[in-house]
Amino acid sequence: MDRGIIILGHGSKAPEALETLKKIAEMVRVSLGDGIVEIASLQFNKPDLPEAIQTVIAKGARKVIIIPLFLYNGIHMQEDIPAVIAEQKDKNPGVEIVLAKNLGADDRIVGVLLDRIKEVS
Repeated sequence: MDRGIIILGHGSKAPEALETLKKIAEMVRVSLGDGIVEIASLQFNKPDLPEAIQTVIAKGARKVIIIPLFLYNGIHMQEDIPAVIAEQKDKNPGVEIVLAKNLGADDRIVGVLLDRIKEVS
């Protein structure tokens, strides 16, 4: 497999945050049918983003796609994550490392919100 996917969460001291991230990654893996899908946290949890990038490269990825689970295009998206990616590109020439857009205002998120409203109505 020449493509590796990293599901990137913010991270949290709460243990359930890491478990949720793992569940989301597994759902992505199943939906894709197979392939390299790893998790990373920007803060507090391991693996962090550099470790996850090295893991997918070690598994054979020549293209690393980072999927940020961030609602807003804030400082992490604009500065922190690109800085890590730039550093990793320097350390891994020949490997393409790309950052997908943040979640943002997306109609598909509205569907989840409507489901949550129904659940408690």
